[in-house]
Amino acid sequence: MRRTAARISLNQVRSYDGAKGGRRAGDWRATNASANVETKAALPRLRARSRDLVRNTWWGQRIEQVTVSHTVGTGIIPKPSTGDKALDKRVKRAWKKWAKQCDREGQLNFEGLQALAVRCIMESGEVLGRMVPLSAAEATRGVVPLELQLLEPDHLDQSRDRIMMVERKPLSAINAEGVVVDQGIEYTLAGKRKAYWIYPVHPGARGLVMPSASVRVPAADMLHAYRKDRIGQGRGVPWLAPVMLTGRDFADLQEAIVVKARIESCLAAFIKTNSTARTLAQAQQESNGGSASRRIESFAPGMVAYLEPGEELQTVAPSGSMQFEGVLKSTLQAIAAGAGITYDQLTGDLSRANFSSLKAGKIEFRRVIEQFQHLTLVPMFLEPLWERWCELAVLNGILPEREEGYPVEWIMPAWEPIDPMKELQADILAVRSGRMTWPQFVLAWGFDPDTQLDEIESWFGELDKRKIILDTDPRVALASTKGGAGAESQTEVNTNVAKDGGGKPAKK
Repeated sequence: MRRTAARISLNQVRSYDGAKGGRRAGDWRATNASANVETKAALPRLRARSRDLVRNTWWGQRIEQVTVSHTVGTGIIPKPSTGDKALDKRVKRAWKKWAKQCDREGQLNFEGLQALAVRCIMESGEVLGRMVPLSAAEATRGVVPLELQLLEPDHLDQSRDRIMMVERKPLSAINAEGVVVDQGIEYTLAGKRKAYWIYPVHPGARGLVMPSASVRVPAADMLHAYRKDRIGQGRGVPWLAPVMLTGRDFADLQEAIVVKARIESCLAAFIKTNSTARTLAQAQQESNGGSASRRIESFAPGMVAYLEPGEELQTVAPSGSMQFEGVLKSTLQAIAAGAGITYDQLTGDLSRANFSSLKAGKIEFRRVIEQFQHLTLVPMFLEPLWERWCELAVLNGILPEREEGYPVEWIMPAWEPIDPMKELQADILAVRSGRMTWPQFVLAWGFDPDTQLDEIESWFGELDKRKIILDTDPRVALASTKGGAGAESQTEVNTNVAKDGGGKPAKK
Protein backbone atom coordinates (compact mmCIF):
# COMPACT_ATOMS: atom_id res chain seq x y z
CA MET A 1 0.00 0.00 0.00
CA ARG A 2 2.83 2.39 0.81
CA ARG A 3 4.49 1.66 -2.55
CA THR A 4 1.23 2.29 -4.37
CA ALA A 5 0.65 5.53 -2.49
CA ALA A 6 4.19 6.67 -3.26
CA ARG A 7 3.74 5.91 -6.97
CA ILE A 8 0.47 7.86 -7.08
CA SER A 9 2.11 10.77 -5.29
CA LEU A 10 5.05 10.73 -7.72
CA ASN A 11 2.74 10.80 -10.73
CA GLN A 12 0.92 13.78 -9.30
CA VAL A 13 4.07 15.88 -8.93
CA ARG A 14 5.52 15.09 -12.37
CA SER A 15 5.41 18.26 -14.48
CA TYR A 16 5.31 16.52 -17.89
CA ASP A 17 2.12 14.80 -19.00
CA GLY A 18 4.19 12.54 -21.23
CA ALA A 19 5.99 11.13 -18.20
CA LYS A 20 2.85 10.25 -16.26
CA GLY A 21 1.51 6.71 -15.93
CA GLY A 22 -2.07 5.58 -15.71
CA ARG A 23 -4.38 3.87 -18.13
CA ARG A 24 -3.59 6.15 -21.06
CA ALA A 25 0.12 5.31 -21.00
CA GLY A 26 -0.03 1.90 -19.36
CA ASP A 27 0.93 0.00 -22.52
CA TRP A 28 3.56 2.53 -23.63
CA ARG A 29 6.88 0.70 -23.64
CA ALA A 30 9.86 3.04 -23.98
CA THR A 31 13.53 2.63 -23.09
CA ASN A 32 16.60 4.81 -22.74
CA ALA A 33 18.89 2.31 -24.44
CA SER A 34 21.68 3.55 -26.69
CA ALA A 35 21.17 3.80 -30.43
CA ASN A 36 23.25 0.69 -31.08
CA VAL A 37 21.39 -1.39 -28.51
CA GLU A 38 18.06 -0.35 -30.05
CA THR A 39 19.11 -1.29 -33.58
CA LYS A 40 21.06 -4.46 -32.81
CA ALA A 41 18.14 -6.88 -32.63
CA ALA A 42 15.77 -4.96 -34.88
CA LEU A 43 17.91 -4.32 -37.99
CA PRO A 44 17.64 -7.73 -39.75
CA ARG A 45 13.85 -7.76 -39.52
CA LEU A 46 13.52 -4.09 -40.41
CA ARG A 47 15.65 -4.60 -43.53
CA ALA A 48 13.65 -7.66 -44.60
CA ARG A 49 10.31 -5.90 -44.18
CA SER A 50 11.50 -2.73 -45.87
CA ARG A 51 12.69 -4.69 -48.90
CA ASP A 52 9.39 -6.56 -49.02
CA LEU A 53 7.44 -3.28 -49.04
CA VAL A 54 9.58 -1.91 -51.87
CA ARG A 55 9.15 -5.13 -53.86
CA ASN A 56 5.43 -5.69 -53.31
CA THR A 57 3.75 -2.31 -52.76
CA TRP A 58 3.40 0.49 -55.25
CA TRP A 59 3.91 3.19 -52.62
CA GLY A 60 7.16 1.61 -51.32
CA GLN A 61 8.57 1.57 -54.83
CA ARG A 62 7.35 5.13 -55.43
CA ILE A 63 8.99 6.50 -52.26
CA GLU A 64 12.29 4.97 -53.33
CA GLN A 65 12.03 6.35 -56.86
CA VAL A 66 11.25 9.88 -55.70
CA THR A 67 14.05 9.89 -53.12
CA VAL A 68 16.73 8.55 -55.49
CA SER A 69 15.74 10.70 -58.46
CA HIS A 70 15.86 13.94 -56.47
CA THR A 71 18.99 13.08 -54.49
CA VAL A 72 21.16 11.86 -57.36
CA GLY A 73 19.31 12.69 -60.57
CA THR A 74 21.69 11.82 -63.39
CA GLY A 75 24.69 12.11 -61.09
CA ILE A 76 26.45 14.29 -58.51
CA ILE A 77 29.45 15.86 -60.26
CA PRO A 78 32.77 16.90 -58.65
CA LYS A 79 34.14 20.37 -59.41
CA PRO A 80 37.88 20.64 -58.60
CA SER A 81 38.82 23.98 -57.01
CA THR A 82 42.61 24.15 -57.02
CA GLY A 83 42.70 27.75 -58.25
CA ASP A 84 44.54 26.64 -61.41
CA LYS A 85 42.10 26.33 -64.30
CA ALA A 86 44.44 24.22 -66.40
CA LEU A 87 44.99 21.83 -63.51
CA ASP A 88 41.27 21.72 -62.78
CA LYS A 89 40.61 20.64 -66.35
CA ARG A 90 43.26 17.97 -66.05
CA VAL A 91 41.63 16.63 -62.89
CA LYS A 92 38.21 16.60 -64.57
CA ARG A 93 39.52 14.61 -67.52
CA ALA A 94 41.16 12.06 -65.23
CA TRP A 95 37.99 11.73 -63.14
CA LYS A 96 35.72 11.26 -66.16
CA LYS A 97 38.00 8.58 -67.53
CA TRP A 98 37.94 6.75 -64.18
CA ALA A 99 34.20 7.22 -63.58
CA LYS A 100 33.34 5.29 -66.73
CA GLN A 101 34.96 2.06 -65.48
CA CYS A 102 35.07 2.33 -61.69
CA ASP A 103 32.47 -0.36 -60.93
CA ARG A 104 34.03 -3.51 -59.49
CA GLU A 105 31.29 -5.53 -61.17
CA GLY A 106 31.96 -3.82 -64.51
CA GLN A 107 28.38 -2.72 -65.22
CA LEU A 108 27.71 0.82 -63.97
CA ASN A 109 29.52 4.13 -64.15
CA PHE A 110 30.04 6.24 -61.04
CA GLU A 111 26.72 8.05 -61.47
CA GLY A 112 24.92 4.72 -61.59
CA LEU A 113 26.74 3.60 -58.44
CA GLN A 114 25.57 6.78 -56.70
CA ALA A 115 21.94 5.98 -57.49
CA LEU A 116 22.37 2.38 -56.37
CA ALA A 117 24.00 3.50 -53.12
CA VAL A 118 21.19 5.93 -52.28
CA ARG A 119 18.62 3.25 -53.12
CA CYS A 120 20.36 0.90 -50.69
CA ILE A 121 20.50 3.57 -47.96
CA MET A 122 16.81 4.27 -48.30
CA GLU A 123 15.74 0.61 -48.51
CA SER A 124 18.24 -1.07 -46.16
CA GLY A 125 19.25 1.86 -43.98
CA GLU A 126 22.91 1.96 -45.02
CA VAL A 127 25.35 1.07 -47.75
CA LEU A 128 28.93 -0.20 -47.68
CA GLY A 129 31.54 0.61 -50.30
CA ARG A 130 34.84 -1.18 -50.57
CA MET A 131 37.65 0.74 -52.32
CA VAL A 132 39.82 -1.81 -54.07
CA PRO A 133 43.26 -0.65 -55.36
CA LEU A 134 44.31 -2.46 -58.53
CA SER A 135 47.65 -4.00 -59.27
CA ALA A 136 49.73 -2.90 -62.25
CA ALA A 137 48.54 -5.95 -64.20
CA GLU A 138 44.87 -5.19 -63.53
CA ALA A 139 44.97 -1.41 -64.05
CA THR A 140 44.26 0.37 -67.33
CA ARG A 141 46.97 2.71 -68.51
CA GLY A 142 46.21 6.35 -67.74
CA VAL A 143 43.31 5.49 -65.39
CA VAL A 144 43.53 5.76 -61.62
CA PRO A 145 43.93 2.14 -60.38
CA LEU A 146 40.91 2.03 -58.09
CA GLU A 147 37.58 0.21 -58.23
CA LEU A 148 34.51 0.64 -56.06
CA GLN A 149 32.51 -2.35 -54.86
CA LEU A 150 29.13 -1.62 -53.29
CA LEU A 151 27.92 -4.03 -50.61
CA GLU A 152 24.59 -4.39 -48.85
CA PRO A 153 24.73 -4.08 -45.03
CA ASP A 154 24.05 -7.83 -44.73
CA HIS A 155 27.76 -8.30 -45.46
CA LEU A 156 28.60 -6.95 -42.00
CA ASP A 157 29.14 -9.80 -39.57
CA GLN A 158 26.82 -8.92 -36.67
CA SER A 159 28.06 -11.92 -34.68
CA ARG A 160 31.32 -10.01 -34.22
CA ASP A 161 30.11 -8.22 -31.13
CA ARG A 162 32.52 -8.07 -28.22
CA ILE A 163 35.24 -6.15 -26.40
CA MET A 164 38.81 -7.34 -26.96
CA MET A 165 41.99 -6.29 -25.19
CA VAL A 166 45.04 -6.53 -27.43
CA GLU A 167 48.37 -6.11 -25.69
CA ARG A 168 51.52 -5.11 -27.50
CA LYS A 169 55.06 -5.83 -26.37
CA PRO A 170 56.36 -4.95 -23.90
CA LEU A 171 53.37 -6.05 -21.86
CA SER A 172 52.31 -3.14 -19.74
CA ALA A 173 49.14 -1.26 -18.94
CA ILE A 174 50.37 1.74 -20.94
CA ASN A 175 50.70 -0.29 -24.12
CA ALA A 176 47.40 -2.11 -23.69
CA GLU A 177 45.12 -1.27 -26.57
CA GLY A 178 41.38 -1.82 -26.25
CA VAL A 179 39.23 -2.75 -29.22
CA VAL A 180 35.45 -2.74 -29.31
CA VAL A 181 33.66 -4.74 -32.01
CA ASP A 182 29.99 -3.77 -32.26
CA GLN A 183 27.74 -5.32 -34.94
CA GLY A 184 30.70 -6.10 -37.17
CA ILE A 185 32.44 -2.71 -36.84
CA GLU A 186 35.72 -2.49 -34.96
CA TYR A 187 36.36 0.64 -32.88
CA THR A 188 39.11 1.93 -30.66
CA LEU A 189 38.16 2.72 -27.07
CA ALA A 190 38.03 6.37 -28.15
CA GLY A 191 35.25 5.49 -30.62
CA LYS A 192 37.17 5.75 -33.90
CA ARG A 193 36.57 3.09 -36.52
CA LYS A 194 39.48 0.77 -37.22
CA ALA A 195 38.05 -2.00 -39.38
CA TYR A 196 34.96 -3.77 -40.70
CA TRP A 197 34.31 -7.51 -40.48
CA ILE A 198 32.91 -8.36 -43.89
CA TYR A 199 31.43 -11.53 -45.33
CA PRO A 200 32.99 -12.01 -48.80
CA VAL A 201 29.69 -13.53 -49.98
CA HIS A 202 26.19 -12.28 -49.19
CA PRO A 203 24.81 -14.35 -46.28
CA GLY A 204 21.48 -14.63 -48.08
CA ALA A 205 22.99 -16.34 -51.15
CA ARG A 206 21.68 -19.73 -50.06
CA GLY A 207 22.52 -22.65 -52.27
CA LEU A 208 24.63 -20.60 -54.67
CA VAL A 209 27.95 -20.65 -52.87
CA MET A 210 29.34 -22.11 -49.70
CA PRO A 211 29.13 -19.79 -46.67
CA SER A 212 32.42 -18.24 -45.65
CA ALA A 213 33.84 -16.63 -42.54
CA SER A 214 34.06 -12.85 -42.25
CA VAL A 215 37.33 -11.11 -43.00
CA ARG A 216 38.78 -7.97 -41.45
CA VAL A 217 38.94 -4.99 -43.82
CA PRO A 218 40.68 -1.79 -42.63
CA ALA A 219 38.38 1.20 -42.24
CA ALA A 220 40.59 3.17 -44.65
CA ASP A 221 39.42 0.85 -47.44
CA MET A 222 35.71 1.11 -46.60
CA LEU A 223 32.90 3.60 -47.14
CA HIS A 224 29.91 3.44 -44.83
CA ALA A 225 27.04 5.85 -45.51
CA TYR A 226 23.78 6.10 -43.59
CA ARG A 227 21.52 8.70 -42.05
CA LYS A 228 22.79 9.31 -38.52
CA ASP A 229 19.82 10.17 -36.30
CA ARG A 230 21.38 9.73 -32.84
CA ILE A 231 24.76 10.40 -31.24
CA GLY A 232 26.87 7.26 -31.25
CA GLN A 233 24.69 5.48 -33.81
CA GLY A 234 26.88 3.04 -35.71
CA ARG A 235 24.36 1.49 -38.11
CA GLY A 236 21.63 2.91 -40.33
CA VAL A 237 17.90 2.22 -40.11
CA PRO A 238 15.64 1.79 -43.19
CA TRP A 239 13.75 4.96 -44.00
CA LEU A 240 10.41 3.13 -44.14
CA ALA A 241 10.69 2.01 -40.49
CA PRO A 242 8.29 4.68 -39.09
CA VAL A 243 5.53 3.80 -41.60
CA MET A 244 5.91 0.03 -41.92
CA LEU A 245 2.89 -0.96 -39.85
CA THR A 246 0.73 1.84 -41.21
CA GLY A 247 1.73 0.91 -44.75
CA ARG A 248 1.04 -2.76 -44.15
CA ASP A 249 -2.44 -1.95 -42.83
CA PHE A 250 -3.02 0.28 -45.84
CA ALA A 251 -2.05 -2.53 -48.24
CA ASP A 252 -4.48 -4.92 -46.46
CA LEU A 253 -7.27 -2.32 -46.56
CA GLN A 254 -6.71 -1.64 -50.24
CA GLU A 255 -6.86 -5.36 -51.02
CA ALA A 256 -10.06 -5.73 -48.98
CA ILE A 257 -11.68 -2.87 -50.90
CA VAL A 258 -10.81 -4.48 -54.23
CA VAL A 259 -12.16 -7.88 -53.11
CA LYS A 260 -15.35 -6.23 -51.83
CA ALA A 261 -15.87 -4.48 -55.15
CA ARG A 262 -15.33 -7.75 -57.04
CA ILE A 263 -17.91 -9.56 -54.92
CA GLU A 264 -20.43 -6.77 -55.40
CA SER A 265 -20.01 -7.01 -59.17
CA CYS A 266 -20.89 -10.71 -59.24
CA LEU A 267 -24.47 -11.45 -60.43
CA ALA A 268 -25.29 -15.13 -59.82
CA ALA A 269 -28.36 -17.36 -60.25
CA PHE A 270 -29.02 -20.42 -58.08
CA ILE A 271 -31.20 -23.26 -59.43
CA LYS A 272 -32.79 -25.83 -57.13
CA THR A 273 -33.51 -29.22 -58.74
CA ASN A 274 -34.30 -32.78 -57.70
CA SER A 275 -31.66 -34.22 -60.04
CA THR A 276 -28.57 -34.88 -57.95
CA ALA A 277 -26.47 -35.41 -61.07
CA ARG A 278 -26.75 -31.73 -61.85
CA THR A 279 -25.93 -30.36 -58.46
CA LEU A 280 -22.88 -28.30 -57.75
CA ALA A 281 -21.58 -30.96 -55.42
CA GLN A 282 -21.19 -33.56 -58.20
CA ALA A 283 -21.13 -31.54 -61.39
CA GLN A 284 -18.44 -29.03 -60.34
CA GLN A 285 -15.68 -30.38 -58.15
CA GLU A 286 -11.97 -29.83 -57.93
CA SER A 287 -9.23 -32.16 -56.80
CA ASN A 288 -6.31 -31.34 -54.54
CA GLY A 289 -4.04 -33.80 -56.36
CA GLY A 290 -5.06 -36.90 -54.38
CA SER A 291 -8.14 -39.05 -54.29
CA ALA A 292 -10.15 -36.57 -52.25
CA SER A 293 -12.13 -33.76 -53.86
CA ARG A 294 -14.04 -30.78 -52.55
CA ARG A 295 -16.88 -28.62 -53.71
CA ILE A 296 -16.12 -25.41 -55.49
CA GLU A 297 -17.05 -22.58 -53.16
CA SER A 298 -16.64 -19.33 -55.02
CA PHE A 299 -18.56 -16.59 -56.80
CA ALA A 300 -17.97 -15.64 -60.42
CA PRO A 301 -19.72 -13.05 -62.60
CA GLY A 302 -22.68 -14.60 -64.43
CA MET A 303 -22.40 -17.88 -62.50
CA VAL A 304 -25.31 -20.36 -62.64
CA ALA A 305 -25.15 -22.75 -59.68
CA TYR A 306 -27.25 -25.85 -58.89
CA LEU A 307 -28.19 -26.62 -55.29
CA GLU A 308 -28.68 -29.94 -53.55
CA PRO A 309 -32.25 -31.05 -52.79
CA GLY A 310 -33.30 -29.50 -49.51
CA GLU A 311 -30.63 -26.77 -49.72
CA GLU A 312 -31.65 -23.17 -49.48
CA LEU A 313 -29.51 -20.18 -50.34
CA GLN A 314 -28.88 -17.41 -47.85
CA THR A 315 -26.81 -14.60 -49.26
CA VAL A 316 -24.84 -11.95 -47.47
CA ALA A 317 -25.35 -8.75 -49.42
CA PRO A 318 -22.41 -6.38 -48.73
CA SER A 319 -23.16 -2.70 -48.75
CA GLY A 320 -22.51 -0.98 -52.03
CA SER A 321 -21.30 2.23 -50.38
CA MET A 322 -17.60 3.01 -50.85
CA GLN A 323 -16.79 5.41 -48.02
CA PHE A 324 -13.09 4.67 -47.95
CA GLU A 325 -11.71 7.70 -49.76
CA GLY A 326 -11.13 9.73 -46.61
CA VAL A 327 -9.36 6.86 -44.84
CA LEU A 328 -7.18 6.07 -47.85
CA LYS A 329 -6.19 9.69 -48.38
CA SER A 330 -5.32 10.38 -44.75
CA THR A 331 -3.30 7.14 -44.60
CA LEU A 332 -1.37 8.05 -47.75
CA GLN A 333 -0.69 11.51 -46.34
CA ALA A 334 0.71 9.92 -43.17
CA ILE A 335 2.89 7.53 -45.19
CA ALA A 336 4.22 10.37 -47.35
CA ALA A 337 5.02 12.53 -44.32
CA GLY A 338 6.72 9.64 -42.53
CA ALA A 339 8.85 8.88 -45.58
CA GLY A 340 9.86 12.52 -46.06
CA ILE A 341 8.11 13.23 -49.38
CA THR A 342 4.95 15.14 -50.29
CA TYR A 343 1.51 13.64 -50.87
CA ASP A 344 1.41 14.65 -54.54
CA GLN A 345 4.83 13.05 -55.13
CA LEU A 346 3.60 9.80 -53.61
CA THR A 347 0.26 9.55 -55.38
CA GLY A 348 0.47 11.88 -58.38
CA ASP A 349 -2.80 13.45 -57.19
CA LEU A 350 -2.73 17.13 -58.17
CA SER A 351 -6.50 17.65 -58.12
CA ARG A 352 -6.35 20.14 -55.23
CA ALA A 353 -2.90 21.55 -55.84
CA ASN A 354 -1.98 25.01 -57.05
CA PHE A 355 1.27 26.87 -57.61
CA SER A 356 1.52 28.12 -54.02
CA SER A 357 0.83 24.74 -52.41
CA LEU A 358 3.20 22.93 -54.75
CA LYS A 359 5.91 25.52 -54.17
CA ALA A 360 5.55 25.36 -50.37
CA GLY A 361 5.67 21.56 -50.37
CA LYS A 362 8.69 21.41 -52.66
CA ILE A 363 10.63 23.92 -50.55
CA GLU A 364 10.27 21.69 -47.50
CA PHE A 365 11.14 18.56 -49.49
CA ARG A 366 14.13 20.32 -51.03
CA ARG A 367 15.51 21.16 -47.59
CA VAL A 368 15.27 17.52 -46.52
CA ILE A 369 17.06 16.26 -49.65
CA GLU A 370 19.76 18.95 -49.51
CA GLN A 371 20.43 18.09 -45.89
CA PHE A 372 20.87 14.43 -46.82
CA GLN A 373 23.11 15.32 -49.77
CA HIS A 374 25.48 17.68 -47.96
CA LEU A 375 25.44 16.20 -44.44
CA THR A 376 25.41 12.49 -45.25
CA LEU A 377 26.41 11.65 -48.81
CA VAL A 378 29.25 14.15 -49.11
CA PRO A 379 31.10 13.48 -45.80
CA MET A 380 30.40 9.74 -45.60
CA PHE A 381 30.64 8.65 -49.23
CA LEU A 382 31.85 11.23 -51.75
CA GLU A 383 34.64 13.03 -49.86
CA PRO A 384 36.44 9.88 -48.58
CA LEU A 385 36.28 8.39 -52.07
CA TRP A 386 37.64 11.61 -53.62
CA GLU A 387 40.57 11.72 -51.19
CA ARG A 388 41.48 8.10 -51.89
CA TRP A 389 41.19 8.67 -55.64
CA CYS A 390 43.44 11.74 -55.50
CA GLU A 391 45.98 9.87 -53.39
CA LEU A 392 46.26 7.04 -55.94
CA ALA A 393 46.25 9.51 -58.84
CA VAL A 394 49.31 11.25 -57.37
CA LEU A 395 51.08 7.99 -56.53
CA ASN A 396 50.65 6.77 -60.11
CA GLY A 397 51.79 10.02 -61.73
CA ILE A 398 48.40 10.91 -63.19
CA LEU A 399 48.21 14.12 -61.13
CA PRO A 400 51.04 16.21 -59.66
CA GLU A 401 51.64 16.25 -55.94
CA ARG A 402 50.34 19.36 -54.16
CA GLU A 403 50.72 20.42 -50.54
CA GLU A 404 47.22 21.89 -50.64
CA GLY A 405 45.76 18.69 -52.01
CA TYR A 406 42.84 18.81 -54.42
CA PRO A 407 39.87 20.71 -52.95
CA VAL A 408 36.54 19.86 -54.52
CA GLU A 409 32.96 21.07 -54.62
CA TRP A 410 30.07 18.80 -55.49
CA ILE A 411 27.48 19.88 -58.04
CA MET A 412 24.07 18.55 -57.06
CA PRO A 413 21.28 17.86 -59.57
CA ALA A 414 19.12 20.83 -60.49
CA TRP A 415 15.65 21.36 -59.06
CA GLU A 416 13.06 21.53 -61.80
CA PRO A 417 11.00 24.73 -61.53
CA ILE A 418 7.25 24.53 -61.02
CA ASP A 419 6.71 27.71 -63.08
CA PRO A 420 9.87 28.15 -65.20
CA MET A 421 9.14 31.74 -66.25
CA LYS A 422 8.47 33.05 -62.74
CA GLU A 423 11.36 31.23 -61.17
CA LEU A 424 13.85 32.20 -63.88
CA GLN A 425 12.87 35.85 -63.54
CA ALA A 426 13.39 35.55 -59.78
CA ASP A 427 16.85 34.03 -60.36
CA ILE A 428 17.80 36.86 -62.74
CA LEU A 429 16.77 39.43 -60.16
CA ALA A 430 18.72 37.56 -57.49
CA VAL A 431 21.90 37.70 -59.61
CA ARG A 432 21.40 41.37 -60.48
CA SER A 433 20.76 42.32 -56.86
CA GLY A 434 23.79 40.41 -55.61
CA ARG A 435 21.80 37.83 -53.66
CA MET A 436 23.68 35.19 -55.64
CA THR A 437 26.54 35.25 -58.11
CA TRP A 438 26.38 34.00 -61.66
CA PRO A 439 28.48 30.90 -60.82
CA GLN A 440 26.10 30.10 -57.96
CA PHE A 441 23.18 30.46 -60.33
CA VAL A 442 24.75 28.01 -62.78
CA LEU A 443 25.63 25.57 -59.98
CA ALA A 444 21.99 25.63 -58.82
CA TRP A 445 21.03 24.31 -62.24
CA GLY A 446 23.46 21.42 -61.96
CA PHE A 447 26.19 22.71 -64.29
CA ASP A 448 29.86 23.57 -63.87
CA PRO A 449 30.27 27.36 -64.31
CA ASP A 450 33.73 27.00 -65.87
CA THR A 451 32.47 24.50 -68.41
CA GLN A 452 29.48 26.73 -69.08
CA LEU A 453 31.71 29.73 -69.79
CA ASP A 454 33.89 27.67 -72.14
CA GLU A 455 30.82 26.57 -74.08
CA ILE A 456 29.42 30.13 -74.25
CA GLU A 457 32.76 31.41 -75.53
CA SER A 458 32.91 28.66 -78.12
CA TRP A 459 29.30 29.30 -79.14
CA PHE A 460 29.80 33.07 -79.57
CA GLY A 461 32.98 32.45 -81.56
CA GLU A 462 31.19 30.04 -83.88
CA LEU A 463 28.30 32.48 -84.40
CA ASP A 464 30.69 35.32 -85.25
CA LYS A 465 32.72 33.09 -87.56
CA ARG A 466 29.64 32.12 -89.55
CA LYS A 467 28.12 35.64 -89.32
CA ILE A 468 24.94 34.30 -87.76
CA ILE A 469 22.74 36.58 -85.67
CA LEU A 470 20.25 35.04 -83.25
CA ASP A 471 17.85 36.85 -80.96
CA THR A 472 19.08 34.56 -78.17
CA ASP A 473 22.48 36.29 -78.36
CA PRO A 474 22.37 38.95 -75.60
CA ARG A 475 25.06 40.98 -77.39
CA VAL A 476 22.67 41.83 -80.20
CA ALA A 477 19.38 41.80 -78.30
CA LEU A 478 16.80 44.29 -79.52
CA ALA A 479 16.69 47.58 -77.68
CA SER A 480 12.96 47.16 -77.17
CA THR A 481 13.41 43.81 -75.46
CA LYS A 482 13.02 44.12 -71.73
CA GLY A 483 16.33 43.21 -70.14
CA GLY A 484 18.10 43.03 -73.52
CA ALA A 485 21.58 44.32 -74.20
CA GLY A 486 20.29 47.12 -76.43
CA ALA A 487 17.93 48.40 -73.80
CA GLU A 488 20.65 48.22 -71.18
CA SER A 489 23.10 50.19 -73.34
CA GLN A 490 20.44 52.82 -74.19
CA THR A 491 19.64 53.27 -70.52
CA GLU A 492 23.33 53.64 -69.77
CA VAL A 493 23.69 56.35 -72.45
CA ASN A 494 20.66 58.29 -71.23
CA THR A 495 21.87 58.27 -67.63
CA ASN A 496 25.50 59.05 -68.38
CA VAL A 497 26.78 62.11 -66.60
CA ALA A 498 29.35 64.41 -68.15
CA LYS A 499 32.57 64.66 -66.30
CA ASP A 500 32.58 68.45 -66.44
CA GLY A 501 28.84 69.07 -66.53
CA GLY A 502 28.25 69.75 -62.88
CA GLY A 503 26.03 66.75 -62.52
CA LYS A 504 23.99 67.54 -65.65
CA PRO A 505 23.38 64.94 -68.40
CA ALA A 506 25.94 65.03 -71.17
CA LYS A 507 24.98 66.75 -74.39
CA LYS A 508 24.87 64.69 -77.56
